Amino acid sequence: MVKVILAQVKEFKKASICTPLFMLLEVAVEMMIPLLMSSIIDDGVEKGDIHHIYVVGAAMLVLAAVGLFAGVMGGRFGAQASAGLAKI
Repeated sequence: MVKVILAQVKEFKKASICTPLFMLLEVAVEMMIPLLMSSIIDDGVEKGDIHHIYVVGAAMLVLAAVGLFAGVMGGRFGAQASAGLAKI
Protein backbone atom coordinates (compact mmCIF):
# COMPACT_ATOMS: atom_id res chain seq x y z
CA MET A 1 0.00 0.00 0.00
CA VAL A 2 2.77 2.42 0.93
CA LYS A 3 4.66 1.58 -2.27
CA VAL A 4 1.59 2.42 -4.33
CA ILE A 5 1.15 5.74 -2.56
CA LEU A 6 4.82 6.69 -2.89
CA ALA A 7 4.81 5.74 -6.57
CA GLN A 8 1.85 8.05 -7.27
CA VAL A 9 3.12 10.94 -5.16
CA LYS A 10 5.63 11.92 -7.85
CA GLU A 11 2.95 13.76 -9.79
CA PHE A 12 1.64 15.49 -6.65
CA LYS A 13 4.92 16.04 -4.82
CA LYS A 14 4.39 19.78 -4.38
CA ALA A 15 0.94 19.34 -2.87
CA SER A 16 2.11 16.45 -0.69
CA ILE A 17 4.94 18.51 0.75
CA CYS A 18 3.09 21.82 1.08
CA THR A 19 0.12 20.35 2.96
CA PRO A 20 1.95 19.43 6.18
CA LEU A 21 4.12 22.55 6.00
CA PHE A 22 1.09 24.83 5.91
CA MET A 23 -0.56 22.83 8.68
CA LEU A 24 2.55 23.23 10.84
CA LEU A 25 2.53 26.97 10.17
CA GLU A 26 -1.13 27.19 11.12
CA VAL A 27 -0.58 25.29 14.37
CA ALA A 28 2.44 27.43 15.26
CA VAL A 29 0.41 30.60 14.76
CA GLU A 30 -2.48 29.22 16.80
CA MET A 31 -0.05 28.45 19.62
CA MET A 32 1.32 32.01 19.63
CA ILE A 33 -2.01 33.83 19.91
CA PRO A 34 -2.74 32.79 23.54
CA LEU A 35 0.77 33.91 24.52
CA LEU A 36 0.10 37.32 23.04
CA MET A 37 -3.27 37.47 24.80
CA SER A 38 -1.59 36.79 28.11
CA SER A 39 0.90 39.55 27.33
CA ILE A 40 -1.98 41.95 26.75
CA ILE A 41 -3.51 41.04 30.10
CA ASP A 42 -0.28 40.96 32.11
CA ASP A 43 1.58 43.91 30.62
CA GLY A 44 -1.20 46.01 29.14
CA VAL A 45 -4.31 45.80 31.27
CA GLU A 46 -2.68 45.40 34.68
CA LYS A 47 -0.16 48.19 34.09
CA GLY A 48 -2.57 50.42 32.16
CA ASP A 49 -0.32 50.53 29.08
CA ILE A 50 -2.73 51.19 26.22
CA HIS A 51 0.13 51.40 23.68
CA HIS A 52 1.16 47.82 24.52
CA ILE A 53 -2.43 46.66 24.05
CA TYR A 54 -2.61 48.28 20.61
CA VAL A 55 0.75 46.92 19.45
CA VAL A 56 0.16 43.37 20.62
CA GLY A 57 -3.43 43.48 19.36
CA ALA A 58 -2.19 44.47 15.91
CA ALA A 59 0.33 41.62 16.04
CA MET A 60 -2.50 39.25 16.92
CA LEU A 61 -4.50 40.45 13.91
CA VAL A 62 -1.53 39.86 11.62
CA LEU A 63 -0.95 36.40 13.08
CA ALA A 64 -4.64 35.56 12.72
CA ALA A 65 -4.47 36.52 9.03
CA VAL A 66 -1.34 34.40 8.55
CA GLY A 67 -3.07 31.49 10.30
CA LEU A 68 -6.13 31.87 8.09
CA PHE A 69 -3.97 31.93 4.97
CA ALA A 70 -2.02 28.87 6.12
CA GLY A 71 -5.24 26.98 6.88
CA VAL A 72 -6.76 27.77 3.50
CA MET A 73 -3.61 26.85 1.63
CA GLY A 74 -3.18 23.66 3.65
CA GLY A 75 -6.73 22.66 2.80
CA ARG A 76 -6.21 23.50 -0.85
CA PHE A 77 -3.02 21.52 -1.19
CA GLY A 78 -4.48 18.68 0.87
CA ALA A 79 -7.46 18.47 -1.46
CA GLN A 80 -5.17 18.43 -4.49
CA ALA A 81 -3.00 15.68 -3.05
CA SER A 82 -5.93 13.54 -1.97
CA ALA A 83 -7.79 13.96 -5.25
CA GLY A 84 -4.64 13.09 -7.15
CA LEU A 85 -4.11 10.01 -5.05
CA ALA A 86 -7.76 8.97 -5.43
CA LYS A 87 -7.52 8.98 -9.21
CA ILE A 88 -5.13 5.99 -9.13
